[in-house]
Amino acid sequence: LRVLLLTPPMIQLNTSYPATPYLTGFLRQHEARLGLVVSQADPALELFLRLFSRAGLGRVRAELERRPRRRSGKQPPNAAVASFLARADEYLDTVDAAVRFLQGRDPGLALRIVGRSFLPEGPRFATTADGDGDADALAWAFGALGLEDRARHLASLYIDDVADALQDGIDARFELSRYGERLAASAPPFDPLRQALEGPPTLVDTILDEITRELAAAHRPDLVGLTVPFPGNVYGAFRIARTLRAAAPAARIALGGGYVNTELRQLSDARVFDYVDYITVDDGERPLLALIEHLGDPRRPLLRTLVRADPSRRTDPALP
Repeated sequence: LRVLLLTPPMIQLNTSYPATPYLTGFLRQHEARLGLVVSQADPALELFLRLFSRAGLGRVRAELERRPRRRSGKQPPNAAVASFLARADEYLDTVDAAVRFLQGRDPGLALRIVGRSFLPEGPRFATTADGDGDADALAWAFGALGLEDRARHLASLYIDDVADALQDGIDARFELSRYGERLAASAPPFDPLRQALEGPPTLVDTILDEITRELAAAHRPDLVGLTVPFPGNVYGAFRIARTLRAAAPAARIALGGGYVNTELRQLSDARVFDYVDYITVDDGERPLLALIEHLGDPRRPLLRTLVRADPSRRTDPALP
């Protein structure tokens, strides 16, 4: 049985969420006994890396340039979008280096970044100047010895500028640490989430769908586990599940995590099971292990797991 555990977008990119690595380690203790092949992947990080790359920003620029321009006399273009398009070539030339630096893979770039001539500076950089227009207004915060920290701050503002252009011009649901959070906050009805999933895909959706299909092809999973700790990665989880229905129709899909534990314990809308097959609650180790044993032998009971009473009633959404 091939098991694939995924962390859907988006979460804090500089803090790995521990659920999938922990559960992967737990299940690998049972690989020999149950005949498992257990893998994990981080589509949240992969989505960021694909968007914030030369190729990704090339797709962003093309998408923004295809959109109809606003006529004179109407509301002016969004500042973040206008700034990005005005210096798009510079963003494409520097984004790979900026991401490498933030990953700690090119610390020598710090000196060029703090020189303030390497990275294009958009609206977010307005916070770095004091009222007198002092070009070194960050000196009070980082001092002479804080060169790398200052460079990380400036590179982060650069990433924020691009993220603002993405959110304002491509997909209003996208943020660096959350994706479609409003669709899942405070346990809303399922209809808005379903409408977003079945509506026209944005560029961000399209790239996430591509990542999901690649993962399905590479791992050929029999069971996919999606961890949903926060409202900000609920939409990403269901987006992945939707694409898996088409890319790997035989795979079973399980949903778990902190958000599920608090918001889906009293599930009343069975349409959730159009996208996933199982919903586990509370600590994931035993329910996931029981689910794997159940898939091998349906006589084995499930544990703290919600399923549709009549799976044959599933009405799959329209799939591409």
